[in-house]
Amino acid sequence: MKVFSASQSRELEERAVASGISYSELMENAGAAAVRFLMKKYSIKGKKIVILCGKGNNGGDGFVMARRLAQQEARVAVVLMEGPPKTETAAEMYEKLADVFLRIVRYEREEATVSALLYSADLIVDAIYGTGFHGRVENSFDALFRMAQESRAPVISIDIPSGAECDTGSIHGPCMRAEYTVTFSTLKPVHLLPPAKEYCGNVTVSPIGISSELIETQENCIYVPDAEYIRSVFQPRNPHSNKGDYGRLLCICGSYGMAGAALLSIRAALRCGAGLVYAALPESIYPIVASQAPEAVYIPLKEESSLTEKDAGRLREKLSQASAVLIGCGLGVSPFAEDLLRLCFTEAEAPLLVDADGINLLSRNIHVLQETKAPVVLTPHPGEMARLTGKAIPEIQGSRLKTARDFAVSHGVTLVLKGSGTIIANSDGPLFLNTTGNPGMAKGGSGDVLAGMAASFAAQGIPTEKAAAAAVFLHGLAGDLCAKELTQSAMLPSDLIEYLPKAFLAVNMP
Repeated sequence: MKVFSASQSRELEERAVASGISYSELMENAGAAAVRFLMKKYSIKGKKIVILCGKGNNGGDGFVMARRLAQQEARVAVVLMEGPPKTETAAEMYEKLADVFLRIVRYEREEATVSALLYSADLIVDAIYGTGFHGRVENSFDALFRMAQESRAPVISIDIPSGAECDTGSIHGPCMRAEYTVTFSTLKPVHLLPPAKEYCGNVTVSPIGISSELIETQENCIYVPDAEYIRSVFQPRNPHSNKGDYGRLLCICGSYGMAGAALLSIRAALRCGAGLVYAALPESIYPIVASQAPEAVYIPLKEESSLTEKDAGRLREKLSQASAVLIGCGLGVSPFAEDLLRLCFTEAEAPLLVDADGINLLSRNIHVLQETKAPVVLTPHPGEMARLTGKAIPEIQGSRLKTARDFAVSHGVTLVLKGSGTIIANSDGPLFLNTTGNPGMAKGGSGDVLAGMAASFAAQGIPTEKAAAAAVFLHGLAGDLCAKELTQSAMLPSDLIEYLPKAFLAVNMP
């Protein structure tokens, strides 16, 4: 599924107009689609409906709705939030309101009247700001937004909730909290990115006459992985294959006190189908991990002040044979861990997935990303991303898409920026925005499971950006299935591994 930014949505409309449909028709279709949605959800006849209209094209959609709802015998009041419309198409729709019976009031002149309308409304339509909005709503609107939320009436936002930014999901002041959001042609980032997605309620996408061919040919879009996409990533297994056909994954993880992180990543990798999983870890935790993941082949390492030459030689041999490498889960940030990371970046040629402490170590010497021969995948959470970029966490969270894409492009990596709405950005490919998962997964160890999954898929020959996108989707889906049975509070990261087979079956993976 494609997700369009504000500029891409404008470009799509321009291309649609060039193909023969007018802006007036698009606006008429949008308003009509929103009315059809309302009539499916609510009884309209005789109901008091207040439509809050801005001065742009979002307000124009509201004018179309007002006319059509009045024709359905609703008791409609249009509130002009910023006076008469300023765009040509919206002004055309405003003039047509003269043909129907409804009430029009101007907010700046009749605030008390608007207040009474809102508190007595059966439905409130938010058509103030659309995809072009940036910044903070007018201070004079604060009271109205509060009244709309205090009203007993459900709020339906058109395209996006007013007060949210389309491309970032940021909110810098009051924002309408909708029960439903009706958007047109495609989803927008605002519907999927926190915090704005929490204000959108249930989102429905309505067609407005733009051909699917125009949508499909739009370039540089964001993609939302779905079951169909995930199935396309994997091929059925050859009945005559053997373990060597499904990759050799080398996991370099764990340290004293962090055996769990190593175990979770190794077990997840095994569960995701890698033919052979080699686990290089300190001798001190080898018995703990090996006893709970006997399918892996272990390379116990002497955990001294630095990596011994003997162990370095053993690892060089495995690095030369590996089809993917995972480093970082529970690794620590000691000089010994630094040696391991340096060895991977100088010797690995297969895809190299770096997680957790591997990222923390890398942030001290970010230049090595330009020196390695291996394709690199980084899987930071916002705190680790802050260390990689030198930016504050709020700055990163306020511009997740741009931050991820810019970093991936400038450093030539695949970047998985974890969190609600995990983003997968590639240096020269599509940008993915994930929609699976839930807050029950916000527990130490979940990231180790994800890292093991992505590395396992990469070891099997799946391109890194597809391996990462598939891992994030299935990781979240396993979490959703787990939460349904165990609750978000009680579920554990180790449970995610046990629910992976159910997730695979749910998307009908081969």
